[in-house]
Amino acid sequence: MDSVPIVKEIPVLDLGQAQGKERAVVARQILKALEEYGFFQIINHGVPQVLMDEAMKVCQEFFNLPMEEKVHYAKETETLYTSNPKHYVSEEHQYWKEVLEHNCNIDGEDQNTWPSNPPKYREVIGQYSFEVRKLSKIILDLVAEGLGLEAGFFGKEHGQRMFVNHYPVCPDPSLTLGTGGHCDPNLITISQQQVYGLQILKNEEWIGLEPLPHAFVVNFGLPITVISNGKLTSVAHRAVTNTTQSRTAIGIQLSKKRMKRETRTATPPEDTGETPVDRRCLLRRERLATNGSGISTGESLVPIQMVLELTGH
Repeated sequence: MDSVPIVKEIPVLDLGQAQGKERAVVARQILKALEEYGFFQIINHGVPQVLMDEAMKVCQEFFNLPMEEKVHYAKETETLYTSNPKHYVSEEHQYWKEVLEHNCNIDGEDQNTWPSNPPKYREVIGQYSFEVRKLSKIILDLVAEGLGLEAGFFGKEHGQRMFVNHYPVCPDPSLTLGTGGHCDPNLITISQQQVYGLQILKNEEWIGLEPLPHAFVVNFGLPITVISNGKLTSVAHRAVTNTTQSRTAIGIQLSKKRMKRETRTATPPEDTGETPVDRRCLLRRERLATNGSGISTGESLVPIQMVLELTGH
């Protein structure tokens, strides 16, 4: 795998400024970041640093559990642990990661499916997911304002799901990927990362994003193309491994519906309708899947009707 530059220009936005007179400025900064990179980091976001540290700790403790305990959750319907490459399959790369994923909706009904070990997992992740949900509303409102949409455009009823990707130390990263190149099908993803490994696709080349301590990385999924009438797009990204330290990334994704694992991807219908927005969404995925940038050629596309359902429109 070729060397990828770490780019310092990927925007870092101070969300604290959105509480005052600079709100419109922050909204414009978010849109510019999405137009230029599709990703940005946020600081002064309101989620306590202690809570972020605790969330990362309990997730790492889970992955340090004995394998026989972790595989118990591979049999659950609402909580999934896996250490195989079922998320992104490719003939070109081997994948080097473990995944824990589960719903974390605001009603709390999902918590009884979460891991009971580590002992503090449910308590900490319950608080964490609540705080990140509040943060997501702030960001969504700012994006709506920046696009000139009515207040509350994105609504309040979003399904919320957490994905924790753990990438162990890899003896030869040149032979593996952590996660293959892909665009997210959900509305927004807010992720916490401590160790470098995230790469995004810009101008047909991969560039690296260096995570800041206690910052969140934000990106939008395919629905933003429809919502913005093509002004914004979902940007492909992937994760790489390293030889010196393990890496754990906590991502919380929101969609209009309560999220179910089996609805993350879908095969497009034979007749796409070929309206301008339909083709833009589908052709972007086709181009990304075949441009030789390490994105699986077998990746499923997300049809336009699914995008509209995810946005509630």
